[in-house]
Amino acid sequence: MEARLFMTLRRQCLEKARVGFLFLHPLSESLGSTTRLVEIAKSLKKGGFEVKIFNPFESVKEVDSIKVEKVKVLNLFDFMAKNMYSLLRRIYYGKRTRSITANKIFRENFFYKKLAEDLAEKLKKGNIDVLVIEQDFAIVPGLLASKKSGIPTLVDLHNITAEELVAANILRYDSLEYKEMQSKLGELLNEVEGIAVVSEALRKYIYETYGIRNNVVLVPPAGRIRIRKIPRRTLPYKFIFAGLLSYREKVDIFIRSLVYLKEKIANYEVYMTKKGDELKRIKMLSKIDDLNINFFWFKTRNELFDFMKQCHVGILTSSKNKARMLGPPIKLFDYMSVGLPVVANYIGGWSEIIRMEKVGIVTSGEPKEFAEGIFELISDEDAYYNFASNALRVIKEKYNWDKVTEPLVDLIHKFS
Repeated sequence: MEARLFMTLRRQCLEKARVGFLFLHPLSESLGSTTRLVEIAKSLKKGGFEVKIFNPFESVKEVDSIKVEKVKVLNLFDFMAKNMYSLLRRIYYGKRTRSITANKIFRENFFYKKLAEDLAEKLKKGNIDVLVIEQDFAIVPGLLASKKSGIPTLVDLHNITAEELVAANILRYDSLEYKEMQSKLGELLNEVEGIAVVSEALRKYIYETYGIRNNVVLVPPAGRIRIRKIPRRTLPYKFIFAGLLSYREKVDIFIRSLVYLKEKIANYEVYMTKKGDELKRIKMLSKIDDLNINFFWFKTRNELFDFMKQCHVGILTSSKNKARMLGPPIKLFDYMSVGLPVVANYIGGWSEIIRMEKVGIVTSGEPKEFAEGIFELISDEDAYYNFASNALRVIKEKYNWDKVTEPLVDLIHKFS
């Protein structure tokens, strides 16, 4: 009886823990990263935690029921702060400026210190018990703020910035900038109390690269059931690519497959997001080849999910490199959350989920074979709806945010 009472009191105490998230993107700029942040925060809130997102670019008071508080770097208007973000991103990730900026990402600077000063004050004022730093490039100001406020710090790694820069052909593995970034990040990761990673591949990478094994937990991407029953999806066929149009997405595979798809299917529509570095180029290709791609953008994720429910196939193309192997795309799980079968080019790693869970078809990276994969998927109605049902099952039983967040909950309890 006494033991049960103790556990009840302990649980009530733990449930009141206040968790802060430091997020250094505008909330509308990185779809996958923002989704991960908000969904994890929602699961923590559902579990009894008080949760708040700290962000230097937004003045909104909340996003999807999660409180947001602006951290000041300089007294800039919102549009100026977002413009500053875009400028710094171009400088940091520019090929011409890489030698003077890349290895500075993990070193203290004026902006990091100013951000950390304001964040530390807000952490103290909000009685935050644990700070979760989202992504490796936010680790310096996050650690500075945590030291000033005296609270434990965790980092949620979506990927490794140095690997992403190599994948973008901005750095090389043998470059001094890459080696310095990796060395400094290793030092900083050893200063945090715990680490969450998005994949087993990334957990292995953390150990092999930085020698860190303890307090590293797996929190993979996931989804939430957005539909109770698979609808009978009517013609025309709708094919959707719901991610940012960026170099790493390798959308050319899909774009060039449309030439072959025209020969097999007459009645279809293509939808792609109206956002990303590759948008102008993709629009030009669409015009030149008369592909009639519909570009869209919804203000809320709920609007996006409502539209995806009406679609027939979720398109998931990807480049094949270490960064993409380490970081599974959240749109795979978004597709599955509305029972949308997937066609993807095979890169190993997370693309095995599509095969193992039977939620779609994987092909090579050849456009003609990719077109054949789409045609095969929609040609067999029974197989199609089996894939769709499997997708919902996987989200419900395995890859749902409340379930995958449990290891992070344990880690927060350990240090709060």
